Amino acid sequence: MTTWQDVAPDGIDESNQQPIEGWRRHASPLSLLVFGGVVLLGLSGLLAHERDWIASGGGVDIRIHAPEIIRNGEFLEFRVTIESEEALAVPAIGVDAALWEDMTVNTMIPAATTESSVDGELRFEFEPLAAGAAFLWKVDLQVNPDIVAGNSGRLTVYDGEDELVSTDVSIGVLP
Repeated sequence: MTTWQDVAPDGIDESNQQPIEGWRRHASPLSLLVFGGVVLLGLSGLLAHERDWIASGGGVDIRIHAPEIIRNGEFLEFRVTIESEEALAVPAIGVDAALWEDMTVNTMIPAATTESSVDGELRFEFEPLAAGAAFLWKVDLQVNPDIVAGNSGRLTVYDGEDELVSTDVSIGVLP
């Protein structure tokens, strides 16, 4: 009759079948502490958090809400809110192409009536905006894996061709 000792690989003996006693019997408490630390770090927001960039000028207030730091491959929501004291006949938002370079645009709500590229800027025109009304533009993006360190660029609000207000935006990207 063949026993397990006859078919066991070299170096495996009866001691390998004995139950482990003491600290080695369970997972190390160090692994639990490391895992707990990673969870706390994620919950703290130190590695990724959102920010508002705010600018005013030409009777227009602009607020951009987006992550200041994000990781490769993640999705992000980029929100632009415009409030104007005067009516805007052709409200337009210009985004430096460098800000969204190597990012995939998944959704834009509302969709622009006209899209164009002007002097390295992606320009999106919308329906007229009444005086005192707020306009919210929501863009869902995904960070492509080849971004290192992040992107930065300028976001500008226009009424037709007239520049009203602009601000610099930067999004850091971690590997």
